[in-house]
Amino acid sequence: MAVSDAVGLSEAAAHAVEILRAPTATSSPGLVAGGSLEEWAGAVGDLQRVIDVASAAQDAAIVALAAIEVEALEDGTLREGHRAPGHVALDAPAIVSGVLCVSAVHAQARVQLAVRLVADGPGAARESGLGGLHEAMVAGRLDSYRASVLATELEEVPAQVAAGVLAALDPFFEVEDAPRLRRRCRRVLARVSPDLLRQRAVRARAESGLRRWVEEAGVDRWEGTFPSEDAARAWAAIDALAQKYVTTGVCERIDRARAKALTDLVEGSATIETILTLTIPAEPAETTEPAQTTEPAVVLSVDPGDLVEVAGLCPGEPALVERGWLEQAVADTIAAGRDNRGRVRVLACERVTGAGVDPTGELSTGAYRPGKGLVAFVKARDGHCRFPGCHVSARFCDLDHVTAWPTGPTTAANLICLCRRHHRIKQRPGWAVTAHPDATVTWTDPTGHARATHPLDTLHGLTLHAPTSHPSPGELDPPSARHPMSTARTLIPDGPHTPLEFALEHHLGGRSDRRRPKVDTRAPLTTYRLCDTPPHTCHSRRKRSLSSSTDPPPF
Repeated sequence: MAVSDAVGLSEAAAHAVEILRAPTATSSPGLVAGGSLEEWAGAVGDLQRVIDVASAAQDAAIVALAAIEVEALEDGTLREGHRAPGHVALDAPAIVSGVLCVSAVHAQARVQLAVRLVADGPGAARESGLGGLHEAMVAGRLDSYRASVLATELEEVPAQVAAGVLAALDPFFEVEDAPRLRRRCRRVLARVSPDLLRQRAVRARAESGLRRWVEEAGVDRWEGTFPSEDAARAWAAIDALAQKYVTTGVCERIDRARAKALTDLVEGSATIETILTLTIPAEPAETTEPAQTTEPAVVLSVDPGDLVEVAGLCPGEPALVERGWLEQAVADTIAAGRDNRGRVRVLACERVTGAGVDPTGELSTGAYRPGKGLVAFVKARDGHCRFPGCHVSARFCDLDHVTAWPTGPTTAANLICLCRRHHRIKQRPGWAVTAHPDATVTWTDPTGHARATHPLDTLHGLTLHAPTSHPSPGELDPPSARHPMSTARTLIPDGPHTPLEFALEHHLGGRSDRRRPKVDTRAPLTTYRLCDTPPHTCHSRRKRSLSSSTDPPPF
């Protein structure tokens, strides 16, 4: 059966899964008796070819799914219309997102790649010239990752040129890794169409930018692209200040010193204002007592090294900040009197989900369009698009009535944030959205697959208390007195390593900035106490404005 043939594809996939679930294929190598080095190496290669063929089959299935348009008939029934391969229905990536349990962005890229690889040739809605990559995957000669790398390099290349480049690269599919294939592809493309490479470089310089998102607990990741000459000048200023930090002992590592130098240089040329909001549980619905409106008591640890979880520093993600920074933010907010009454702002939250609530309903309106206060409240409550797996910030989203107006009221309980794409998908035939009283939302796609999304939890934050002391190995508590998570120890059989060995393994061997921070497993484990429900969780947002200082920026 051809891989692109959709007939019997589900049966073939189920049969392949059963074969791979055999004990000889899934057992741990250490528990399987016998087998030589060559035999196990051959098994690894054979299984990789199975994965490659399965990936190609999955791409074909995605293309077939994307070509189906669901139409609503006059009698209310739904009918599936099949278009030419290469056609992508608006809600196809959303359905794939639910099936594969991936983000909306990843699903969109997955569908686009599958269409470019599979739907190439006569009868297709479009021609990409990348059919050779799909054929190599079907033959078990190319994996999906290397195919995606080459497809990215040939993204804007005419179909005939792309097919010619792949024909030149075909002999190297089984012997070269992704970086080498990428370089070889660029060399071939430079001989065929050097103007295209120049246009790509010019556009990349014009589209340079900076992005930020939450990664590890308590840290954010920044990723930026800059014109080379601007990056060189800025890097010189950052590195010079970082070298001083290392020399004076402010930081031990040069990479940490550069990060501090970058933030210090930025903050030195801008004015940053922090506004703090304390969250409290909302009063139960059956109570007749008014909700608390006075300033609550702020219970803070005496140790400024505690890490406290707050919301609002990053859209849609909580962040861990030091208690000392939070104490200063509380003091500055009270001193400035942000609400013109000299008090910290207070937000009532749903007791289970931690979502902000409008207990009095004063933000509701009888009109179709919500007022500014209601818009700000819903966007702060949701943080991002409420479609499952979508992380578009609420500032770029529409406010949509879950139940269409005027049947559904213009209230916080009936409004959610949706990016423009998922706003349109919600209106497609076969999709159903249900809003619940606790601000959760359930989405059901045309296949019947249901997923739930949740608002930002600004009430149930964590507090990680700093250790009171660091005991030596001989002063460790007995096992019965230790924290339950500190009973296991990891041993490194080939350690310790010298700094040079560590650098060779973790820095020169790959992109070390993509790795998780290393934990010294030979040091004594320290017990940390988790406070799942601190008295008050802080919700803060930051505003930036350029400083009026006459001092020029250092770079």
